[in-house]
Amino acid sequence: MNGLPELGTRPVLEARGLTMRFGSFCALDSADFSLYPGRALALVGESGSGKSTCAKLLTHVLTASAGHIFHAGRDVTNLTGRKAVLHYRSAVQMVFQDPFAALNPAHTVDHHLTRPLALHRPDLSVAQRREAVADLLRAVDLDPAITLRKYPHEMSGGQRQRVNLARALAVNPSVVIADEPTSMLDVSIRLSVLDTFRDLKRERGIAMLYITHDIATARYVAEETAVIFRGRIVERGPTAQVIDSPRHPYTRLLLAAVPEVGSPFGEGNSLATLAAQVRESCDGPGELREVTPGHWVRAAA
Repeated sequence: MNGLPELGTRPVLEARGLTMRFGSFCALDSADFSLYPGRALALVGESGSGKSTCAKLLTHVLTASAGHIFHAGRDVTNLTGRKAVLHYRSAVQMVFQDPFAALNPAHTVDHHLTRPLALHRPDLSVAQRREAVADLLRAVDLDPAITLRKYPHEMSGGQRQRVNLARALAVNPSVVIADEPTSMLDVSIRLSVLDTFRDLKRERGIAMLYITHDIATARYVAEETAVIFRGRIVERGPTAQVIDSPRHPYTRLLLAAVPEVGSPFGEGNSLATLAAQVRESCDGPGELREVTPGHWVRAAA
């Protein structure tokens, strides 16, 4: 598998020239990417690069300054009417970074999963809703008999994040946006949570945007990777090519920041000095060009 969509596959969600300005500051600048069923795109960059702004635009928390969002081929950039907004938000679900803050401490897991079903799938009977909740917990490797009546404080961080994922899946979304979903979890459980995300993506044919600052995990989760710097996508392509043959200096910088066992860290030029040099060289408009099939790189200064 080379990370490219299969011939004839239509994207579920597309961003075209997506831009967000806050006054004179441009948080996201003309972002272009597509999400495909059963596949993940990793959006990688350091804090402040525009990753979360992108997620907020796609979920309509923010309204884009320019550009377009297409869902299933339909322009959904400026939705109006409660029914249209509700339909879109059931199709495009979000899993947040903080599994502790994302759940209401006053309610049980049962409440957290039953509520979206009642809101988005009113056709289900009480018995069908109960069975759907149990199925959702089993799908994220949690035992309904043990988990249903628990409150958030009675679960580990990994269990809470699994509940958050189950809540997102409750309304049968076509897209899941996962914003740093393992960054606040213990290292020992991150891999098992990523396993769950990856398996559900494939089994349910969900298109996923995996937002992370850790480029090393992109290979594990995503078929395609886009590297973002100061609001601009500077490199995009099949994950294996982006990580194994990085063409943009900022991508190389992110990879250099990943510690390796047995290798000295920051030898010679310090990473901070290198980072400053790379950021300065990348701080220009440039144009994306295709260097190999499906692998795009923005020219640095």
